[in-house]
Order: sequence, then C-alpha cells, then structure tokens
Amino acid sequence: MAYKKRDRVEVKEDDPRDHIRGMYFLKIPYEKIIIGFFAFTALVYTVKLFVQAFINHLDLAMFMVSMAIVLLLVYKILMSFTAVAEFQWSSVGMLVLNGVISFFIYQQMTGVIELFQEAREYTLTVHLLGMVLGLGGTTVIDIMIFHFLRNFKINNQEAVIMHLISQIIIIGLILLIVSGVALFLTDIEGYLSNDRFMMKMTVMVVVILNGGVLNLYITPALEEISLLKKDLQKNNTLKKTSFAVGAISMLSWYSAFFFAMIKDLSYFSYVALLIPYLLFLGLAIGISQFAKKQMEKKVLNQS
Repeated sequence: MAYKKRDRVEVKEDDPRDHIRGMYFLKIPYEKIIIGFFAFTALVYTVKLFVQAFINHLDLAMFMVSMAIVLLLVYKILMSFTAVAEFQWSSVGMLVLNGVISFFIYQQMTGVIELFQEAREYTLTVHLLGMVLGLGGTTVIDIMIFHFLRNFKINNQEAVIMHLISQIIIIGLILLIVSGVALFLTDIEGYLSNDRFMMKMTVMVVVILNGGVLNLYITPALEEISLLKKDLQKNNTLKKTSFAVGAISMLSWYSAFFFAMIKDLSYFSYVALLIPYLLFLGLAIGISQFAKKQMEKKVLNQS
C-alpha cells in the first residue's frame, strides 16, 4: 500500500520542499485525505443500503465532494512533476478509483439538472465560500510576500507559511470550479449568453493558469527568492515571475469577484469588459516589476 510505504518522516516546520516532497496538503498526507474520503463514502452508502433510503440530495452532495477530490488528486499529480517531488503511480490509481466511485454516485442520481436547480442556493453558498478562500488567501499571500521581503530575503519558515496559504487558495479554487460547473448546468443557454459571466470565466482561466505557475514553479523555490546584494544577479527570472504572478493573482481574483457581484456590469459587452481587464493586467505587471526594481535600488543604496 502506498501509504504504508511512505517514508515516515515528520514534516519539517522550516522546510517548504519537505511539504512538497512528502506530498502533504495542509500538512496532512494526501493518502489520508483520499482514504478518508473512500471510507466515508463506503460508510454513507452502506448505511443507505441497509435503511433503503432514497435521498437524492445526498447523492448530489457526495458527487460534488467526489469531484473536488478528483481536482485535488489532479493537483497532487501535477505537483509531482516539480523539481522537488517524484511522480507516483499510486496517485493515478487513486484518481481512477475515485473516478469509478464518482461514476457510481452519478448513476444513483435521477434528474441531475433538476437536482442542481433545486440545490442552487446551497451551491451558491459553496461558490461564495470558494471565492472567500481564494480572494482572502491571495490578499494575505501578496501582503506577506512584501512583508517578508522587508529583509530582502524569504527564509524557509516564511516560505512554509506562504506554501500553506497557497494551498488554502487551491481549496477555494476547487470549490469555485465544482460549484461553478454545477451552477452552469442549471441554465447553460442563459450563462453562455451572459457577457458578464463569460468575462468572469475568462478571468478564472487566468487565475487557474497563474495558480499553476505559482504552485508548480514558484512555490518549490520560494526560499531562493532573495534581493540581498550578493543575490541580485541570481534567479532573476524567478524573481520577476514571482512579482508578476502576485500582481496577476491579486488583480484577477478581485476582478472575478467584481464581475460576479456587480450586476450593472451586465450592460457591457464582453469586449468592453475584456479590454479594461487586459489594460489593468498589463499595468499591474508593470507596477510589480517597478516595485522589484525599487526594492533592488534600496538594497544597493544601503550598501
């Protein structure tokens, strides 16, 4: 069993690479999370079988949780391709098994679209929770990176904190995707004809791609980000990308929030919404690079 074969090494509090190498999510081994879900699913449907209950909303809730687990496993597999982790076939096995379980749960559901429509209020609540976690985590991590760089260097313990916060953002993103798809299925034609919604989806694609760069490229190398004089010429691409990713993340999460919440934006066409977003995106990236240059100048002036 993959879990039994895991090297039983405690997660070092000051080693972000150990968090990634050991395949932990919020300091919990992935296998424990997945096995816990499998056990919970077995318990729920065993009880349901014995009491011969027909609870359609229960199937819907379990199906959405299973989809969230699928996304979590996809994230784990992607993380295994980073420089500090190794690919594990057991992750693929668990993904396939979870896919089978998800299909089984789906087969138990009747009137899927109607179910999503009936549960729309609860789905919106999950969607809002995902936005809160993603937006809040992004705000905190962007503030922290500038706070931690007050000494011009991110140390290992600070890198661990930022890695954990980035995983909270991942949770928010997973909740947004799962609940977003569920909401979309309640009125496909209506959403496709809504320019405000399509603009929000465009921004969320940027958020997902930007999050991929953050977690797969930047997070494993956070402790290498240094603006000290002796390190100014080192890892310059990493530092430029880190500042740009932070700016893109902040702007995009807030843009997605405003596109979702401000109904008056529905009066504008997709292009009319896209152009300002792209302009602000370019401006945010430019400001992030200017901020990096200013911090480097401050280092040189102190010497």
